[in-house]
This record gives sequence, C-alpha cells and structure tokens, in this order.
Amino acid sequence: MNLEKNVLAIVVTYNRKKLLKECLTNLFSQKYDCDVLVVDNCSTDGTKQYIRDFLENKKLTYVNTGANLGGAGGFNFALKYASDLNYEYFWIMDDDTMPPKDCLSNLINAANDLKNDFGFLCSYAKFTDGNACLMNVPLISDDWYNGNNIHNSLIKVKKATFVSFFLKKEIVEKVGLPIKDFFIWGDDSEYTQRISRKTDKCYMVLNSLVTHKMKSNKQGDFKAFLGEEGEREKRFFFSVRNRFFIARQKGGKEVCITLCKTLTMLMLVPFLAKSHRVNKQLIILKGITKGMNFNPKIEFLGKAK
Repeated sequence: MNLEKNVLAIVVTYNRKKLLKECLTNLFSQKYDCDVLVVDNCSTDGTKQYIRDFLENKKLTYVNTGANLGGAGGFNFALKYASDLNYEYFWIMDDDTMPPKDCLSNLINAANDLKNDFGFLCSYAKFTDGNACLMNVPLISDDWYNGNNIHNSLIKVKKATFVSFFLKKEIVEKVGLPIKDFFIWGDDSEYTQRISRKTDKCYMVLNSLVTHKMKSNKQGDFKAFLGEEGEREKRFFFSVRNRFFIARQKGGKEVCITLCKTLTMLMLVPFLAKSHRVNKQLIILKGITKGMNFNPKIEFLGKAK
C-alpha cells in the first residue's frame, strides 16, 4: 500500500508561537513526507508573523478560526476544514507536540502491517525528561492480550489523546467530528472512544514516539485546579461537565463512578485548595448539575455548519 502524499498533519495552536515553530520544524523534518495544516485559534501573540518563513512553503496551509473556539472547537474546525481537502489520512496534534524524524513513518508502517484496517493509531508520548507523559497514557483495551492485539510494536487501546493521533478520512465520515461544544477538556477522550466503539481496532504504536512539551508532567487537571484563580479556575467547569457526558454514554454504572469521584474532589477542596475554596466547590457543583443534562450534538461531514 502506498500512502505517499496522502497524509495531512494538523496542528491546532493558540498563543504558543515558539512551540508551534518548533513543532513545524519537526514536521518538515519527517522521513515520511506530509503536508501541514495549521489551525490558529485566533492567537493574539503574533503567531502568523512569527511563523512567516513557514508560510512561504507550499506544503503548509494556515487558517485562522476567527475566534478562540477552545481546543475542542479548534479540532472540530480543523477536521471539518481538512476533510474538504484532497487527503486520505490525518495526523493530529497540539502545538506542543514534538515528533522525531521517524514518528510518522512508524505510524505508516503500522497502518501497512494492519492492511489499513484500523480505527485510529496513536504514538507513545513522552515528557521532556524521557518518562511517559502522564496525561497522554492511553486506555488499554480489555482484550489487549488476546490474539493479535499486541504485536509488532502495537498494543490495542480504546482511548487516546490528540498528541500524535492518526486516522483515515473515512473514519471521520463514519463517526463524525469532535464535539465543539465541549470547548476544552475531554474532547479527545470522547472522540477516540467513539471511534473505538465503532471499529474495535485502535492501537498505540510503541515505536512511534513524540515528546509532549508540557510545563509539568501531571495526570489530570484537578491538582492544577486547586492552585488556580480567575478565568483558568472557572474553566474546570468544562472538565467536570464533559466528564459526565462521557460517562452517560457508557451507562449508569459509569455515571455512578464519575459522581463518586467528583464528589470526592468536592470534599477535598477545603483541605487542598490554596485559595477560593468555596468558589471552587461551586464550580464543581455547577459542572455536575450541567453535566447531567448536557446533550451536545455530534456533527457529521456534509451536515456540519
């Protein structure tokens, strides 16, 4: 199978021009050739001017969303835009994702080994110190040890993140787009599980490595929330609300588990939060109440507006 020139790398960025420039440098150094789409979530830090040298490259397309749509809205916009272009495969990442030269080629090799029969592939994400990036550890499939579910540097998974995430356009046509109404947090979790429920053939490619240049290697967002104030503090609402929507897709047992975990967070706030303890508890309560009735629509190509 020859996938040459059919791969479009998609990078969603917002106010991180230096990281974006480094990411683009890595993308244009890949052993396996790909074109690049940069979706700028209406940055205010001079991103377009900062990457002006890359804009002269005919292999790069730059588009501004016109408003900050959040991470979820940015990836929704990106896949919608990309699907109108002439590519069969999409390679998705945040602007702080740094793929080494063989990252894409190893994803392509995995796709070929699978005879192109897969829902999605994801890379093994490491933090800057070489250890696994905790927020990007995928959820391993319950039957990962059966048959061919682990072979040739592949391990079967059912959830991943948008940090070096590879899929076919036909999958987007089948399952729809990421939910833009999530705004931030959980959109990749929901989307990858939506795919794995449909196809049941999703894998982490262990020899496809990326470095995720986060500020710190933390798992989850609750610890960060405990020390935040202002607008960043308020955004934790989306995490709680979206988590309940995802749980509701799995059934009552998962909702109960999520509720117990979230109520535990609520009770821990007075003891662990550095400030604004009551306000933080109100944010969590708002997320719970809204999450129980949050029913965003899934957009499909051709119907997305």
